[in-house]
Amino acid sequence: MHRTQVLDVDSVPTHVFELKSRTPNSSLLLVVPGNPGMGHFYVPFASRLFELGQGSFDVAVVSHAGHSPGYCRPTDGGGNDWYALEDQVAHKMAYLRDHASGKETLYLVGHSIGCYIILHMLKQIAPDRVSKVVFLFPTLERMAETLNGRRLMPFFNWCLRPATALLWLVTWIPLAVRNALLRCTYFRSTPSDHLDHMVQAVANIDSKSVYNILNMARQEMEQVTDPPLGLIRDHVHKMSFYYGVDDHWTLQSCYLDMAERFSDHDIQLCTRGYPHAFVMEASTEMAGYVHS
Repeated sequence: MHRTQVLDVDSVPTHVFELKSRTPNSSLLLVVPGNPGMGHFYVPFASRLFELGQGSFDVAVVSHAGHSPGYCRPTDGGGNDWYALEDQVAHKMAYLRDHASGKETLYLVGHSIGCYIILHMLKQIAPDRVSKVVFLFPTLERMAETLNGRRLMPFFNWCLRPATALLWLVTWIPLAVRNALLRCTYFRSTPSDHLDHMVQAVANIDSKSVYNILNMARQEMEQVTDPPLGLIRDHVHKMSFYYGVDDHWTLQSCYLDMAERFSDHDIQLCTRGYPHAFVMEASTEMAGYVHS
């Protein structure tokens, strides 16, 4: 059984995509997105993982707090609808506490900054509850030094509010027109059976979601600097790392350094040319890697 719903997660209305086995089990595979953290992007990836698991575990994709269009304002009546990078850690922990407390075994799959979030979640999760951690195209260090970091840091610093205002103007374009434009431009390389989820995520974007997405990206540049080697060392025996060969969000030296530091563990470099944003065109293939 699968369903996309809006759940109250730590008083934040949150898009969550869940796939649950017909036979009860005590295992959950949790997908923590990158940025933008709209779970819609990961539906084909999660669906394929669930198929490969053949009902041996449930799957959940939890969107980031404040990234779901139309769902930024807290349900408790509070006035804050801006969410920092550290808030995303607390948000995912709240999902595990309030919506997955019965799951005794966790498989944690992170993409991009989702890997950083998972690392900091591991400080709070009982070690014997986590069976496996998979990091896909991880951004764990020196993000401001990457090609995209150098290109976009000035934008994140100086154009955050103007960009948000511009997106507000875009929302006045009829939804059908936005859908058509996205299908023939931004998502032209996306498999046709994945398109609906992708277009739904982007076409309905609003100014508050955009601000949260861009502001979190700015915080990533500022906070994701030195690799958290202590945290990695504590859990590396359960971890698999999958780096991109031409990833503009991760320095090539990050892979080389990690492979040298943890040479006895699973640190891989992609040889198939998959992009950092693999959900756009390689969800099925990456699900196969994770399951293997």
